Amino acid sequence: MQFRGLFSKFKESFFSVMPITLIIFALILFFIPTDIDEVLKLLISSVLMIFGVSFFSLGADNSMIELGTGVGATLSKKNKLLFMLTTGFIIGFAITVAEPDLMVLAKQVADSTSLSSQWIFILTISLGVGILFVLGILRIVFNMRLSILLNICYLTVFVLSFFVPKNFVPIAFDSGSVTTGAISVPFLISFGLGLSAVRSKRSEDDSFGLIALCSVGPIIAVMILSLFLGNANITVGTEVISNSSISEQLISTLLNSFKDVAIILIPIVLMFIIFQAFAFKFPKTKVVRTFIGFFLTYIGISLFLTGVVCGYYPLGKEIGQYISSLDFNWVALPLGFILGAFAIIAEPAMQVLKKQVEDITNKAIKKNIIMIFISLGVALSVVVSVLQAMFNFNFLYIIIPILACSLILTFVNPKLFSAIAFDSGGVASGTMAVSFILPFVTGLSANGNGFGTVALIASFPIFTMQIMGLIYKIKLKKENRLKANLPFANNDIIEFDYEQPYVKKQISLEIVEFDS
Repeated sequence: MQFRGLFSKFKESFFSVMPITLIIFALILFFIPTDIDEVLKLLISSVLMIFGVSFFSLGADNSMIELGTGVGATLSKKNKLLFMLTTGFIIGFAITVAEPDLMVLAKQVADSTSLSSQWIFILTISLGVGILFVLGILRIVFNMRLSILLNICYLTVFVLSFFVPKNFVPIAFDSGSVTTGAISVPFLISFGLGLSAVRSKRSEDDSFGLIALCSVGPIIAVMILSLFLGNANITVGTEVISNSSISEQLISTLLNSFKDVAIILIPIVLMFIIFQAFAFKFPKTKVVRTFIGFFLTYIGISLFLTGVVCGYYPLGKEIGQYISSLDFNWVALPLGFILGAFAIIAEPAMQVLKKQVEDITNKAIKKNIIMIFISLGVALSVVVSVLQAMFNFNFLYIIIPILACSLILTFVNPKLFSAIAFDSGGVASGTMAVSFILPFVTGLSANGNGFGTVALIASFPIFTMQIMGLIYKIKLKKENRLKANLPFANNDIIEFDYEQPYVKKQISLEIVEFDS
């Protein structure tokens, strides 16, 4: 493993986390009354997050991505469909149970509803992911069209939403959004790449879309669960104020994070050991590098969760409550836009998605462009969430039109763009959304209910990324018309000059358009 790469990861994570941190610092220093302990806690939490993202990024490159690619390719080469689907279900179930964001949401749901245990919620969601993960494998094996599958799945969701208890609908949509976070995203993307590279002739198109399908399964599973539970009976949780010192809070949270992350990573490490023994047969140096990657991933997620839970979660709710008490509480709208735009930059899984999209498209889709469109989507979603918290209008009036428009665009845009768009929605609704934006909106809400916020954060980036795909398609058609009217000699190769990155970009997009 190249430890010198840690510096570049540290620099990248520093510039990812600092924007949202500086905004929060400005709020608590100049606008929101707080004490020095809160400032110090935020400072320490920010440092933990920066180091956490750095270790996670380096570790995921050498563990989760290696494992996902290897498992996908191995299952495909076995050429036994039943074995492939059974193993796929177990893998989908296991990586969902291991998702830290799900544990954060499950605790909030169990505290606020008629659920007797958070594990009922977690296991139900994991079951939904496992089933849809199997469907994703079938799509790649048989070259099914992603847009058709997504439309069928979401049509099922829309129909079910009119039968389940009203209070459970936002929770169901939130559950689909938190299953794709720091653990699952690197694995799912690389698994799709590994499986499609062997099974599919159109590996670039088919490698994305697993995240999108796995995000729908939990929604359907939780909606079915709610039919047996009845009304969710949302209640406002009681705030527990700790009298312990900052150091005691940080140490306690860090130890809990180490324990929780160890429990959820053990099944994944065991999966690698099994595949290494019977399929991978990696050389000793690569095995050592992979285990070091798992260790860095473990340290990184633990530090990141400690920073979020100890510093960002309580501050998010405190900021929301304070703003809601102001006469000019409309300031929450521009503030929500800014927080949403910068919160997504700090998501660890976002770094993985940007890099792999740029790699698979030969830099036809730049990382910065992806970040701009996804940030815009998240920013708009937080604004709408703030409005929903203030005026308490029906959640379905927002989520259904946005998803419907995104689904319609799957029949218009190139398939690769649509798959990336729906995957980006799952990535956007990560730890920062659950642990900072959700409590911020909950603090603003009159009834203390912010459920539905995470689902909106996942839905709007899908729409904005689809718009990006539409823009690219229109631009490409114009360029092709101009190119068709230009007289070129048969031996003219200027369009393929490697010194012209713009032409390289055009060639890559032409390939995408051809496949659609």
